[in-house]
Amino acid sequence: MRRSLTLRGLLVFVFALPFATAACGSGRGAGTEVHHAERAQIPTATTANVNDDAFAGAVRDLLKSEPRERSARLSGVVARQMTRVATRYKERDRDRATASLSGAMFLVRTGELTSEMFGPNGYAALRAASEEFARRGDSGRARATYELLSRIASPEEKADIKGHLDAIVAWTRDTGGEGPMQTAGTLEAAAVTRHLLEPSSDARNDAVAKTTSFINAATALRAARQGPQGGIQQITREEGMEAVRALETGTTVLAAIFLRDADPRGAIKAIDSANAHEITRPELIASLEAVANKPDSSKWLDLARMFQPPQDRTRGDDEDLGRDADLFRVASFVAASEAYRLDTTSPEPAAFVAAMLVEMGMSDAAPAVLADAVRAQRDPRIVDVSLTITMQAMGRGVDAEDFAGARRTFVAAQPILSVADSVKNAEPSPAKIYAMMGEIEIREARLPEARKLLAAAAAREKNGAVLLSLARLDGHDGQVKAAQEKLHDALTASDVNKDVALRGEILLLQSDIARELGDANAARKFLADALKNLAAARSATRGDERARVERLIARALDRFGAGASALKALERALEAAPRDKLQSAATIGQIVGRAFVKGDLAGAREGLARAAVAELAREDIIYYALWVRLLERQMHVKNDGAADRLLAQAADDPRWIGKIAAYGAGKLSAAALVAAAQTPAQKTESLFYSAMERRIAGDTKGADAALRQVVESPGLDLMEVALAREILSGPRAEIGGPVPEVGLP
Repeated sequence: MRRSLTLRGLLVFVFALPFATAACGSGRGAGTEVHHAERAQIPTATTANVNDDAFAGAVRDLLKSEPRERSARLSGVVARQMTRVATRYKERDRDRATASLSGAMFLVRTGELTSEMFGPNGYAALRAASEEFARRGDSGRARATYELLSRIASPEEKADIKGHLDAIVAWTRDTGGEGPMQTAGTLEAAAVTRHLLEPSSDARNDAVAKTTSFINAATALRAARQGPQGGIQQITREEGMEAVRALETGTTVLAAIFLRDADPRGAIKAIDSANAHEITRPELIASLEAVANKPDSSKWLDLARMFQPPQDRTRGDDEDLGRDADLFRVASFVAASEAYRLDTTSPEPAAFVAAMLVEMGMSDAAPAVLADAVRAQRDPRIVDVSLTITMQAMGRGVDAEDFAGARRTFVAAQPILSVADSVKNAEPSPAKIYAMMGEIEIREARLPEARKLLAAAAAREKNGAVLLSLARLDGHDGQVKAAQEKLHDALTASDVNKDVALRGEILLLQSDIARELGDANAARKFLADALKNLAAARSATRGDERARVERLIARALDRFGAGASALKALERALEAAPRDKLQSAATIGQIVGRAFVKGDLAGAREGLARAAVAELAREDIIYYALWVRLLERQMHVKNDGAADRLLAQAADDPRWIGKIAAYGAGKLSAAALVAAAQTPAQKTESLFYSAMERRIAGDTKGADAALRQVVESPGLDLMEVALAREILSGPRAEIGGPVPEVGLP
């Protein structure tokens, strides 16, 4: 699956593809300035009001727009993005919020900035951003966001903001380094990063002036070094490095400052004014002149390529590009955007712009930008890249738990998927996209939607993982025979033959269904087959795959009643992928969860301690801490303080995890938690913890009734549902021994 390709790697990958020679279904060359027949809508007053569902189309229309149409579209897009920035800062998703703010401002060019475009949540977004950048010591971006904030602040607040701005200017001036080159370099970097987020004439003029001074200082130093006394003059390594940076990239920075505004003529003039032709790459001058004289799609694309890292650099380090890496990336994005505007059917600019939108916190707009090129070209390579970017975009949403965003991305990708269905051997296949969205909907407890998506995936491609998920849905709906048939069919799928862990999951579910039906012999056979297959595959797996196998072995051993051996398997799972936090979280979650069900307080506490030492995500640790705290209360044991401390630290988190922590810390009642739940998944979780409160209070009958509601709820993929099922099953969850001899250590 291509999701393993990083976004930065994908940007390099896009430029490496030979799109220019792609067979075009339309018969047109990729560089021809021809839009697809589906033009952007004529801008109206309503385009200033963009909601999340309309955002993808609004971004696409903005990028397609002629310069005279941009302002009407720009305000709506920026205002909606600023709402996302404010929300992401509020949810403490700082990195994503910061990327989203950059994305909003990278769309705005000098002269387009208005106070109105920040929208109703612009103040909250800019206030949070300015505080974040100040905390990081990022003087350039801090100044930019304070300057933007000053535009919309009240008169009373402007004096305070001016104080911050004066302090930033002084701090930047006083921390420039010990030599003139270091000072000039620090001032240049701060001015350039300011202009990244502040598309104003003042910010641009300052960036140009500081960059020109930086170049001049380096040129003077080089002249002095080459003079008759040059050998006597000594400079520090730091001074020399800054001089080299100025001489090697200074004029490229000057050009990039103007390309941020799609202004190649301004770039040429700035280089002329700095008398810096001698140190400017001839190919850069040639490319700037070419696009200034005839701004067609292919020439803008050539310019975009010039600001990208060399294609043989695979690490993707920003450090490889120097202190001005972000500016070069923005210049490349704007140049590619111009190439896209002039020909939306050209695949390379569309792919590059789409991949950048994912990086800039606008994942849901990425597929919309790709649609014209995919429909016009119908080339398998273009389809592959478009589906890869779509999966990347959806994955970003999942990683941030922005499932609504992933859903919007999937909706925006429908034109791509429609074309991909007619392309043979697309990789990733459309079926994988449908399956991915189906799994997201299961996670979100939207089971009817999940079933439709997974059925669509299964209709396109036989896949064991998809059939397993459909079988789980059938079992949840009481369609036992249908579930058994799908599981039987799944075992013959090609992916199951390559994935021993997947085969193990299918056999374990077959065993559980047989056990629930009262067929102990069939349940034991399926369980024994699973254990034999998994044990035989141990030596052939490594890393995360080995960890998965060991966790499934632990589940099988627990079903046989071999708890001690199951714990050994979980220990081996931790050893298999010690630095993989996702695998560690899954393994430790299984350790703490089984201890919770078995009433093993010592085991649960040990698992929680391991989670803290492994520095797992707060979301994982809080749930483990809550289970430990509930177990302590249920067993009427004095708590050791570890779970309480972790819960208290997260109780003020504004997200759902904060409410879970507040409940665990005793600051929120179970009834209040139920009332606070909004999504189906949250309602299922709150119902489970309400049942636990009844269990702690001694109301076993009421607790069991509530747990049955949890099991019947749509939260099929939640750990709480699995825990509820195990608690209700009690001793019946075990089939009993003997355990087959399969050579486990």
